[in-house]
Amino acid sequence: MLATKEDRGVKVAAWAAEATGRTNPDFAGLTFPTSRDERWRYTRASNMLGRAMHPATAPGSAPAQRPLPNLDAHRLVFVDGHFMAALSTGVTLDGAYIGTWGESIKANPGLLKTWGRGAFADKEWFAALQAEGSQDGACIYVPKGVDISSKPIVVEHHLSGAGIAAHPRNIVCLEAGAKAEVLLWTSASAEADGLMNLAFDARVDEKAELKLEFVQDEAGQSAHVSHLHLTQAADSKIEVHTATARAHWLRNDLHIEQIGERANATFHGCFAPGDGQFTDHHTRIDHAMPDGTSSELYKGLAFKGGKAVFNGKIKVHQDAQRIEAFQKNSNILLERGATIYAKPELEIYADDVRCSHGCTTGQFDEEAVFYLRSRGMPEAAARRLLTQAFMAESIVGLRPEAREHVEALFLERIHA
Repeated sequence: MLATKEDRGVKVAAWAAEATGRTNPDFAGLTFPTSRDERWRYTRASNMLGRAMHPATAPGSAPAQRPLPNLDAHRLVFVDGHFMAALSTGVTLDGAYIGTWGESIKANPGLLKTWGRGAFADKEWFAALQAEGSQDGACIYVPKGVDISSKPIVVEHHLSGAGIAAHPRNIVCLEAGAKAEVLLWTSASAEADGLMNLAFDARVDEKAELKLEFVQDEAGQSAHVSHLHLTQAADSKIEVHTATARAHWLRNDLHIEQIGERANATFHGCFAPGDGQFTDHHTRIDHAMPDGTSSELYKGLAFKGGKAVFNGKIKVHQDAQRIEAFQKNSNILLERGATIYAKPELEIYADDVRCSHGCTTGQFDEEAVFYLRSRGMPEAAARRLLTQAFMAESIVGLRPEAREHVEALFLERIHA
């Protein structure tokens, strides 16, 4: 017998209560996403409803191999949604605060009062779930004119074991003319089969600059949902570089809003799902004011049994004239049985703009493989070299240490 809508609603409510640790989580009328929702057309989230998971009452073990251990950086470490002070080096520097938002609220209750539940929480079910079960995360505040970008801030979120749902929230606030670089890194143990439900909200004020590198290196069978929302004031600059190096089931939502004139945004990404793995990248940029620019590049590889989704939307609002926006998505199906769904979108309500998008999906150039083999290169080495060349453009914005790590994970999957 097929389950009724009421039965499904009861199941969803029970699962949400367990996953957040709250008796009656509030979703403000939002429903659990299904393939009938256009934004979730190729993304099956219902399998999560069969997994028992709950927030951890205490953190498990941090990973033995820490991300980029030799990198000179400020570090904030969270395991299973709990802050690990002994592994962290948060500081107050030149008036800037690098720590947790839980402590920041205690010390500066007025600083974060305007952030609310997060921009996605009234639009997406999983974002509302994150807001209901929200746990501690990074808080980075840089006052007017202060530049702390010379030393990156590594924010690490880790799932340590089975049955754990973590809902960390991270907040970045750069006042006018401030600069910072943040490396957001998520990982999971081989035993992990729960949920990383992460929120990241950033406000970049006038003439401020933020570089965000988001590396996802998650072993095990865990699910990952991210909600990244960034707003840009006039003459500000944002760079976002997302690298999904390893993940079992993952969805990233990135939304950039340019609410000031002459804002500039660059956002690049890459992904490479293997057998039984799934990745979904949804991006959106709203050009709401004149003279803004944006450049978007996402590249994907898919192995046999791997599945990926890319949906990128550029919206130019009415009277947002002289916008220059570029979007490109390129994909390679490495083997039979690989699948990539791509949907680039332009929505333009102004008449003086320069906007373009392009999308390609294909296979390796076998003539190039043959050429390299004819010069004495083994087939596996030839395919690794071509993979490296294909992905290079999309990962060039990462720090060298992060780029080498991501590239190594991609290349080790190319077999002879």
